[in-house]
Amino acid sequence: MNRRRSLRGGQWLLVLALPLVLLAGNLRLVTGHWFVRWEYRRPGFPTDPFGLSTEERIRLAAVCQDYLASNAGISLLADLQLPDGDRAFNERELSHMEDVQAVYLWLSVSGAIAALLWAGGAAVLAASGRARDVIPAALLRGSLSALGLLTAVGSFMLISWGRFFTAFHRLFFEGDTWVFPPSDTLIRLFPNRFWVDIGAALVGLLVIEAVLVGVAGRLLMRRPARRGGAGIEPTGGSSLTA
Repeated sequence: MNRRRSLRGGQWLLVLALPLVLLAGNLRLVTGHWFVRWEYRRPGFPTDPFGLSTEERIRLAAVCQDYLASNAGISLLADLQLPDGDRAFNERELSHMEDVQAVYLWLSVSGAIAALLWAGGAAVLAASGRARDVIPAALLRGSLSALGLLTAVGSFMLISWGRFFTAFHRLFFEGDTWVFPPSDTLIRLFPNRFWVDIGAALVGLLVIEAVLVGVAGRLLMRRPARRGGAGIEPTGGSSLTA
């Protein structure tokens, strides 16, 4: 009985951890310097109404990305200056960026823990000799879970981006600490169009990866199963059982 429970736990660790692993990995990807350079130089991306050049926006935004990804102190942003010598960010903006960094790091750590759990689940199955029988189905189930979640979130984003954006911020930030006037540097660097595009990039990457993982799992399930393997139907059933 304990062995069967361990197998079941290993199976569901693989299924449930996969979406979070993919999300955290893609979040790191789209918050790299390359995305800002690509985004700001896209035709139709709004210019700064207060005169910052594209290169100056890229410089400032890249430092913001470094701040998020490196767990740096807030002084990294507090010391930034605009071309006219004024401070780039006011105290309210700096306080919000501290909150954003905390959320970003929490998601990154959660993704790393999920990856470790995935590896642990695979190790449990490998030790039991069931990896070849169970992991392909877990990959398929995990990809379907990710696609189901993405369908729900993506539909919400498509139907009402404004409500999604507001709901997201109210989930992670207190009150109206995330609301800024158009003249503040954070809005000048990251207008609404930026967040629409980064959301679309995240969803698009996740859909592609989930489909590839699901296809890989399905193809592996079609390989001849070892005699005596249980828990997965060798003819194509994808249910995870005890």
